[in-house]
Amino acid sequence: MSPSLRLRRYRPADHDRVLELHEEAMRDVGSFVEGVPDPDLEDVRGTYLDGGGEFLVGEADGRIVAMGAFRPAEGYVTDFLDDLPETTAELKRMRVAPDHQRRGYGQRMYEELERRARQRGFSDVVLDTTPKQVGARRLYERNSFEEVLRDRVRVADESFEILFYRKSLD
Repeated sequence: MSPSLRLRRYRPADHDRVLELHEEAMRDVGSFVEGVPDPDLEDVRGTYLDGGGEFLVGEADGRIVAMGAFRPAEGYVTDFLDDLPETTAELKRMRVAPDHQRRGYGQRMYEELERRARQRGFSDVVLDTTPKQVGARRLYERNSFEEVLRDRVRVADESFEILFYRKSLD
């Protein structure tokens, strides 16, 4: 694990780089869908920071190269996983710049997000990903997440498989 990654809370000045990093990382695994809005990334403060969650960025070499967030589980994830306790956090937007992967940055980000979720009283964590995101799936499985559901969804005239993972923090 590289000690050169500095984690900190998202600031409004990070907005453009967060959008770039999201697109860059998703394009790298073939999961970026052109033209689909990301309202949570347009309002990080309202969606995560003011909504009972957290949004962190990781800086290395003077720029943001990693990001990750959690919020109380809501929206489509609760439509697919309807048996979640109210104390469930949803892990979101875990991204590492392709040229900074395989350095332990994703693990470091995940550990800090889990620590903060526990501190805030969350008992479970859920997330969704796609089969194409092999590195992400390995990270989650290494951290005791279990795949609990596979389904197909349609977004912007594209249909794709979505995987749901769950982990108890107790």
